Order: sequence, then C-alpha cells, then structure tokens
Amino acid sequence: MDSHELRRRVPVPSAAQATDAAAPAAATAAHQLGAEKVAPTEQGAEAQAPTPDPCDAAQDSSDTAQDSSKPEVVLGRTRSGRVFRVHDTPDMLSSIFRPDLPKTPLDLVTLATLAAQLLAFFFMPRPYVHWFFLFYFAFWRMMYNVGLGIILTKQSKTQWVVRLVEKHMSDPKFHAWVKSQLVTKMGRNYAFDDMPIEYNTWLLFRSLVDVILLNDVTAYALFGFLNIHFGGNAVLIALRWSAGVLLLLFNLWVKVDAHRVVKDYAWYWGDCFFLCQQNMVFDGVYEVAPDPMYSIGYAGYYGLSLISGCYSVLFVSLAAHASQMGFLMAFENPHMDRTYGTKQPIAQRVSRPAEDTEAAKIAHDLHYRLFRNDNVVLSNVDVFRSTDFLLLVAAVYAFVPLIGRPGVVLLFVHALGWRIFHSFVLGGALRAQSESQWIVRHFVKHYHYDNEQDAVVEAFANWKVIYNASLLLTYISFGVLAARCYQPFDRWRASGALLRHVLGAMLIALHMWSARSSYRVLGPFGWQYGDFFVREYPQRLQYTGIYRFLNNPERTMGGAAFFGMALISGSLPVIGLAVVAFAAHWWFLSHVEGPHMRRVYGESAVRKESGVTKQVKAAAQRNSSIIRKALKHPAVSEVRASIVAARAHTINAVGSIKPRVERIVDDARGLIEQRSSRLLFMRTGDEVRELDVSRFSVSPRESPLSGTKRFHVGEPISVSWTAASNHSRRDWIGLYPVDAVAQNTTEVNGLAVTCVSSRGHWIGIAEKEWKGDTHTAGDGALGTDGASRVDGDHISGISVFSGKRLYWAAGKYELRYHHDGSHDVLARSEPFEIYVDVEGDVTYDKAYQALSRITSFALADEVPADAEAPASADRDDLALWSHDQVRHITDAIRSTFGVDFAPDIVLADANVAALARHVVQARELLY
Repeated sequence: MDSHELRRRVPVPSAAQATDAAAPAAATAAHQLGAEKVAPTEQGAEAQAPTPDPCDAAQDSSDTAQDSSKPEVVLGRTRSGRVFRVHDTPDMLSSIFRPDLPKTPLDLVTLATLAAQLLAFFFMPRPYVHWFFLFYFAFWRMMYNVGLGIILTKQSKTQWVVRLVEKHMSDPKFHAWVKSQLVTKMGRNYAFDDMPIEYNTWLLFRSLVDVILLNDVTAYALFGFLNIHFGGNAVLIALRWSAGVLLLLFNLWVKVDAHRVVKDYAWYWGDCFFLCQQNMVFDGVYEVAPDPMYSIGYAGYYGLSLISGCYSVLFVSLAAHASQMGFLMAFENPHMDRTYGTKQPIAQRVSRPAEDTEAAKIAHDLHYRLFRNDNVVLSNVDVFRSTDFLLLVAAVYAFVPLIGRPGVVLLFVHALGWRIFHSFVLGGALRAQSESQWIVRHFVKHYHYDNEQDAVVEAFANWKVIYNASLLLTYISFGVLAARCYQPFDRWRASGALLRHVLGAMLIALHMWSARSSYRVLGPFGWQYGDFFVREYPQRLQYTGIYRFLNNPERTMGGAAFFGMALISGSLPVIGLAVVAFAAHWWFLSHVEGPHMRRVYGESAVRKESGVTKQVKAAAQRNSSIIRKALKHPAVSEVRASIVAARAHTINAVGSIKPRVERIVDDARGLIEQRSSRLLFMRTGDEVRELDVSRFSVSPRESPLSGTKRFHVGEPISVSWTAASNHSRRDWIGLYPVDAVAQNTTEVNGLAVTCVSSRGHWIGIAEKEWKGDTHTAGDGALGTDGASRVDGDHISGISVFSGKRLYWAAGKYELRYHHDGSHDVLARSEPFEIYVDVEGDVTYDKAYQALSRITSFALADEVPADAEAPASADRDDLALWSHDQVRHITDAIRSTFGVDFAPDIVLADANVAALARHVVQARELLY
C-alpha cells in the first residue's frame, strides 16, 4: 500500500509509539556463508551508528590512517563482567583447505562431507543425483535455519551452550578434546586455560558452524550446476549468463564487504556468548540495504537460477531464501532486542506546568485525541463504527463486477477513475491544505466549534476516512481488472507464464514489505499525512528503517504491486494502467509531498542523497582513474564522438525529463526484508513416596497492609515454605483460584495431583535458577531473595509472588507446593482472599482511591533500574513500561468495577484521575 516520503512526522517518544531513534542499535551483521546479523537502524543521513558492545570493529578511516602501524587490541566482556583480550581468529577457508595447516577433527569432518558431495556429483547415476542434492541441500539448510536457530536462541536466552560445555568440562577426556581442538585451530601459543569459558565455547561453536555453512553452500551450488540447461535461443542464454554472473559477483561483494565491517565476531554470532567493547562503522553494504546479508546477500541464489535456466533451482532458491528470512525473524531480531535494546515506556503522560498548557499541548494526549484505532487499509476494523461498516460494504461492492463478467473497458474505466481520484483529486486537496489550510477552512466556514482547534481535529478525522477508503478501493479496483483479464495457460513453461507468475508474486511481496517497513517508521501520523493538518504535533525528520537506504521508497517500490498483478494477468490494458498508476503516484510525490516537505521542514533538513546513492558515488570515485584511462583509448574516443553527435540532436527533448529519470535511477533498488502453561505431566512413584511429606508446608505470610492473610489486588504476596532436606531444586509453588482446583485435583499413589495449568502463576523455590520454564543447575540459597535457612533435616525459605505471577482479580485462592517440576502436590495452603476496597455505589473518590493503589502495584514491576522519573506537574500521570502492566490494570478494573476496558483506554488516559472519571462514566452508562 502507499507509504510516504520521509516527512517524517514522527513524534518524539509518546503514547504507545516509537522507541527513540537515537537509542543504541544492534551492532552485528551476518551472512549465508557465515552468521547473519542485523545492521543498526541509523539516525540521520550518516551511516555511523555506534553500538554498545560490538567487536572487531572497523575504525574511523582517519584513525586507521594514523594508527595502522599499531596492533589493535580488542577487549571482550562476559556476562559475569570478566574482561579479556579477544584473539584474532584464523580465516575459515585457509584453515580448512590449506594443506600445510594442521586440521582439527571438525575440519576433517568438513573436508570429508565436502569430498562426499563431489564424489556423488561425478559418480552417482544421473537419474538419482538430482534428487540426492535436492534433499542433501534441504538437510543442511534445515541444520542452519532450524538447528542453529534453536541452539542460538537458547544460548541467547539462557547461555545454554556455555552451560552445556561447562558441565562436561569436568570430564578429563572432553576437556582434553576441546583443548586440542582449539589449540590446533588458534595455534600452539593459545592459552586455552586462561581464557573464559564463554570465549572457548564460541570458538568451538564456530567450528561447528563451518561444517554446516560450507556443506550448505556447496550442496546448493552443485544442485544448481546439475540443472544447467543450454538449449534455446543463444541470445537469451547469453543474457541469462551475463545477468547471473553479475548477480554472483554482486553477492561476492556483499559478503566480502560485510565481513570487512563485522569481522568474525558478528559473522559467527559472538554476541550470543560475550560482548566486545568497541564500536563499528556501518558503511559500505550496510548503507545499501537493510539486513543486507538476508536480503541482497542472497542475490547469488537468483544468479545461479538464471544461469541454470531451471525452475527447480529458482523454487529451491526462493524456499531457501524464505527460510533464511524466518531465521531473521525468529532468532536474529529478538536476540538483537534482548542484547542491545533500550527499554522505553509504551505510554508516558507528562503534564506541563499550568502556565504552559495553553501554549503547548501534551504530546501523549494529542496523539490519542487524533488517533482512535483508525483503519489502515483493513486493519483495526470495528463494524460498530459507521465509517468502518461502510468501508467494508464499499470493499465488497468493488468485487461485485467479477460476478457478472462485465467488459474490460468498464472495469478499466472504474480502476482508472479511482486512481485519478486518489492521486489527483485527493492530491490536489492535500496540496491546497498544505498551502492555505483549505480543508480546515471549509470546516471552519460551515460548522460551529466552541474551540476552533476542534475544526482541525474534525477535518483530519474525515480526511483519514476518505484517504483510507480511496487507497483501499484503488487497489481493489485494479485487482478486479487484473482478475478479469487473467487467462489460464495450458503450457505454462513454454509460454513463460510460470516465470511471470513467480516474478509477479515477488513484486507484490516486495510492495507489501516496503509498505509495512514505511509504516513502521512513519506511524499513523505520517502514513495519513497528519502534518498537513496538525502543526502542534511533535515531529522531526527521521531517516531510520527503510529510509536509511532510500530517500523515498515509493518512488521505486510504490508501484511494484501493480506491475506484479500486471505480470500475472499478462494483459496489455492492465500493464498500461500499471504505468498510469506509477506515473500518477510519481506526480503526487513530486508535486504534493515534496513541496510540503521543503515548506515545513526546510531545504536543509531534507536529505539529498540516500545510502544507495552515496555508495554508487563512492564506487565511482574509487574507480575514476580506470575510467579516465579507458576514455583515452582511440576506439572509445571514436564512440564518444558518435554519441556526442547523436546527443546534440536529442538534448532538447530529453532535457526536460532527465532530472526525473535520474531520481528514479538513484532510488531504484529492490529490497526484501522480514508461556506459560507448564507441561502438565504427572510423575508419582517411588521417588515421591521416599519423601517425608510432613516436612513440606506452604502458607502466605501476613499482608503489611491488612495485618492478616488478606491481600489487595496487585499486592505482592510473600509465601513461607518448608521442605525436606532431600527435596528437589526443581520444586515449585503454584497459585490457583480455589474454584479452579476444586474440580481439577486427582489422587495418584496417595498423593494429590493438580490437573489444571498454573497459567504462569507460579514460582520456583530456587527462583534464580529458572529461565522461563527451563531449570538451570545451581547450589545457592533458595527463595526470592536467597533467604533460605537449613534447620536439621528440613529447609525453609520465603518466595514472593508479584506482577504477572499474581491474579489481578478479587477472589479466593490457594497455594500448592509441587515436586520436582511435576504437578505432584506435597503441600497446600489454607484458602486466602485477594480483595479490593470498593463497597456500595462507585463514586469518583472511591474509584480514584482504588485505582491509585492498583496502579501503584502494577507499575512497581518491570521498571528498568536506570529509569528516571520525569518531572511532571500532575502526580497522577503514569509511565507504562510494558503491555503486562496495562493488562494487569485492565484486569483489576474489570474485577473491581465490572467495566471491561481495552488496553488502549489505559494507554490513552495514562493518568489515575482520568481513568477514575472514565470508570465512573462507564458505570453510569452500563448499570
């Protein structure tokens, strides 16, 4: 869908909106023949975003020139805080393939598997070898994307690999094998025993990765070579090979340049094991495309597909590339957020001093006044809103012509009409609004407002509905035309239809990704042209996300979906309309958005060169001497003279369109982006019966507020427990509603077994040894604060339920002590009450008092230790840090007042007094 040029009406952190663009970004990168990492989102035009702890970094060019003679010392830091010197790692290809270098067992495994591939390639019978390499490549691709993905995710979350290696290091044979492996790889001078376990584990993991990656790329290459076809038109073969070789060379440049930036540390996911204390300069390929080692880093797949001329290779390449994007989304992005993300509140209301409130509105309140879960295409649809209902009706009616098979001319005119309305009619209105507030003036002229600012809000609200409806119907009408003109094919391969369908689907996917990426940067305010209407909204130009690489993605990718549908349909009218749509939207960008950007933000704030343009210019400068020598050659001079003569005849004609063509060429690059229910198992038997159950007990401690075993909703519950000395460190305590467990408890071998999930309301007695639902080995003190005590043959401790471990609703509850990670009950508490003090009619004062206590409990959890409370004139303002906090507040409101609020209501108010007023008003309407 249409995204917009980087006006980029992006609010300074407010309301459930964006994370501050200046926050440190992740500093790693990656690859296919190595570990892909994500390049940082960069603030501003310069591609130089320092990261907290990247490693083996490229230095600033000026510093490198001065210090090139000095050996660079890179320091690493483990999670425990130990600092160490990071050694240079050997080149992967040299250490494995050079015969004069010693080989480790894993190197020998790599060489053996590669040799087996070559033997199969040359000697396996041809009817079987194609299938062999197809499944062999699929195996190694799954080992990479699924196997390494699972291992790295567990390592990132719980240091699983390090703990596994550390556990087996006590075995002398294993210790000797690992030491031999690493000393052989790193050299005889490598001090294995002096290095931290994290670094040694990473080096061992690196060798395992080499086995997978080299087999993966070799299997793919051999599969492609097996399917090369030489038949057909010689010119087409030459074109295919030329384009394919260029893509392979481009892929090689991407890999080499990425490794120049990130080195082996990021190439092999080093930040999953330790952090390095140095900054990277993300230039080169990292200014050309987002996540380059996931997007353009796989251009070689499509190069070999072109060279082979085989659809099988193309489809295998698409599947492999898609699996790599899944690896990016499932592991890489969450890992980067965990490692480098800076936590920001999802909603924070900070009132200004009373004397300033007339002059400047609160950004948080203004955002939620302007946006109320508005439609973006068909998201956030609520059929109880009249505008949403009518939008759905219009969308359905747009498909009706397909039923009666009307003429192509009628559908063409229908689609063309919506395109003209969307680009030129709405574009003209928006241009007039930018220049003279034309739309707002209309509302001021024809409608009465107690506050004239309300005219702006109403004008913008109506504009959002009209624009979104026009956008949706423009695409639907075009799609209906393409569907009407589509003709099935009998001979897909011979007619080229299969290739057209594949390319068309890729263009549509590219368009959807581009629009989604743009919306993530713009937000609803920028997407719906809010700065044409609302001048008070905090805004700044922000070249992040996709806009780091392209000044305006719409100039190059805004029509991708239209051309994709045109390719699939194979119809000339559809292709013609796609060209018209692209040209119309180009006019809109050039004559509406562009002038408004310069008018509002100034010429100096609008970036002139995108990341792609800068890299092209840099490449031209590096090779200028070669170009100058080539231009002096006699043959070239003769050709130049001919070109100059021809150019003289056409210069007047092309002069008017030259700036436009150059702008399109500059931006033309294709980009591709991308609980807790415990296992209810019953294990009773000899092990449980050997325990002295009388030694186990669990009971809530008295509340500091009530002085009894009654707890206010949201109040932390301290639990005292005792256990036999031979208990399991995997024992855990669950919190359950009495009604839920009354009918869901059975008895096995004389012991009660809980037959209902705790739904995350549980805590391990060795709390710090649990990572999610996984228990890690330990031998420290037990209890929330390590406050355990050993007394003879039993042990006691205190654990605390708080935050999301609690039930945020009044009622009767009980605690259950379970054995060794199972649901076998060794002890249970007497029922106790969670309450809230609201009796009789709910007045504002009662609601305010109850909500003050509820929010204070809800916000006491998950606040970062380094968070500073902002200065605010209103003590009722709230800073909400997570969706869990918001859910706790809404759950408590529903239980306490019988009013069901969506999370967005709490986010929009972000103030205790405002919430209390809404609760009272809602009850007056509902009760």
